Amino acid sequence: MDKLEQYRQSVQQVLTKYGSYKPINVQVDVQTIFDTERDHYQVVSVGWHNERRIHSCSMHIDIKPDGKVWIQLNNTEAHLADELMELGVNREDIVLGFHSPYMRQFTDFAVG
Repeated sequence: MDKLEQYRQSVQQVLTKYGSYKPINVQVDVQTIFDTERDHYQVVSVGWHNERRIHSCSMHIDIKPDGKVWIQLNNTEAHLADELMELGVNREDIVLGFHSPYMRQFTDFAVG
């Protein structure tokens, strides 16, 4: 299996795990959205809580054409980068896209 396909499977495996978690006492669907053609992957919550509409993205990962895995958003306490590395994604291929380009140089991950 080539590196890009392995990265796709790793990203999908991690996000599927978090997409399976259902909130308690809230009428919200947690959805995994996988665009494998364009390599965009998200976990989204959609529904209602009392009279308030819920529509939010908790995790968003992109895989760029150069093979870098960009963690664009992580609104959870999960350590997505660590979980991806445990599944074989190389540290030097992970970009913490939610950090500014300037701040990325101070992480242990790729800068972009």
